[in-house]
Amino acid sequence: MPQSPHHDPDKTGARPNFLVRAIAGLSLSIRSKLLAAFLGVTLLLAGLAGVGLETLRQANARTEKLLYDQDRIAFFNDQYVYLSDLVTLATAMAIDPNDVQRQRASGFFLNTSFLLIEGTNNLVLHTGQGLRTFGRSGMPDNREVLGLRSDAKRLQAIARRAGALREGKDYKAAGEVARQEFMPIALRMQRGAYSKVQEIEAEMAETARSTALAYESSREMVIASALAAIGAAVLLGYAISGSLVWPVRRIGGTLRAIAGGNFETRVTVANRDELGELARNVNATSERLGDLYAKVEAQRAELATEHARSERLLGNLLPAQIAARLKQDPGTTIADKLPLVAILFADLVAFTPRAARMTPEQIVNFLNGIFSEFDSLAERHGLEKIKTIGDSYMVAAGLPVACDDPAHRVADMALDMLEVARSFADGTDIRIGLHAGPAVAGVIGHQKLFYDVWGETVNIASRMESHGEPGRIQATGPVRDMLADSYGFEPRGRVNIDGVGLVETWWLTGKLPAPQHPEGATAPVGN
Repeated sequence: MPQSPHHDPDKTGARPNFLVRAIAGLSLSIRSKLLAAFLGVTLLLAGLAGVGLETLRQANARTEKLLYDQDRIAFFNDQYVYLSDLVTLATAMAIDPNDVQRQRASGFFLNTSFLLIEGTNNLVLHTGQGLRTFGRSGMPDNREVLGLRSDAKRLQAIARRAGALREGKDYKAAGEVARQEFMPIALRMQRGAYSKVQEIEAEMAETARSTALAYESSREMVIASALAAIGAAVLLGYAISGSLVWPVRRIGGTLRAIAGGNFETRVTVANRDELGELARNVNATSERLGDLYAKVEAQRAELATEHARSERLLGNLLPAQIAARLKQDPGTTIADKLPLVAILFADLVAFTPRAARMTPEQIVNFLNGIFSEFDSLAERHGLEKIKTIGDSYMVAAGLPVACDDPAHRVADMALDMLEVARSFADGTDIRIGLHAGPAVAGVIGHQKLFYDVWGETVNIASRMESHGEPGRIQATGPVRDMLADSYGFEPRGRVNIDGVGLVETWWLTGKLPAPQHPEGATAPVGN
């Protein structure tokens, strides 16, 4: 919360000065003092009373406007929150509840139709309350509230129609109605409510500033009236006027602090008149403004948290570079032609009979354990995980950003994957296939985005795995040519690959030891 410089209302009041003490020490009879005081006080109070009452009237009017504006902000903020919830529900209208149950997701999606309809009903009721409070003819928000009321009824009708479609299990049509008809209206209403809150806040700030200016003006008038008094009556009346000036100064100082953003400021006066009421209204205004500001800050924090979570979810679905391109231009088609990528396919050997002896929880825990280890290896070696299909695992090097050594990366990961598989209980074994060449990669889907890679390179790598042997890494000629200087290979011979024909393949056996040079010798330089 913004804070103005420290403000202490108890230090703003004027203490009795020399004039007050001098009048008290004059050698005059009480009657003379009283007569002089009566004349002076009468004249002074006549002027001060008019100024003070007008000041109180204006201050109270501004304070009541501030309180009224707070209620307006609360109403439009509530509209914003209702609409935020409805936008979330409308987004979920196309989701199949059966899919939600199978994935053991939140029960929120099972009652989407009911929640959306009830939400629009509540929105209509809320706008009706706002119409009675803020939308009557002649009020400043009449047009906006009438528009909200009309739009809320339209949303209510659309929600019922989308709900009927969803209850009839036509989830696609329900989603289309929610997206094409419901969402534009709801988002427009949400933007309108947000803009209205900003407008009212600007009005409140201007009211607070004008209140401070009005205080300064009234103070000058009080001082001018006091100086215009004659003789002892003026001097004595000035002392009596302190009982009015002192609380006005304290309240004015508090209003300046509130206008500067210090909503924790409170003012205390002993008056039980309009000044006391004004002080209480100022305190109430400060408290309610502070609460409202805290709610706004909390909502901003929640929005920031939701944005960060959305960014993390997008990062889990897509590579960072691809996600950045989609955010920059959501309507673009992501399709990249890649001159050289290296593909690795791996498959758990004999997993189907093993899974038949396991509970569903054991199957998921086993696959999650070994695939999580593979994910860590992919991150360590700079590979991009493409997907898992059942008990198969696919990664690629050289996409979405090209690299100089894609074959080396997949070879290192393949060797590490064999070690990871051997470390699992019950002798887990895997087949691995490697191939390198050109491919096409891109993003498909609308509701669920998916980054994938296609081409003959992918198909051959898949065949290298499916035609391989347990515990071994089968590679094609292009991979062997890229790695021959630093990795060991055993020829397997020709393998008949569906759709390709006979392909010469090799078994990758491991890394070759680094060449050793005699002490003091210099490593030979290549031609």
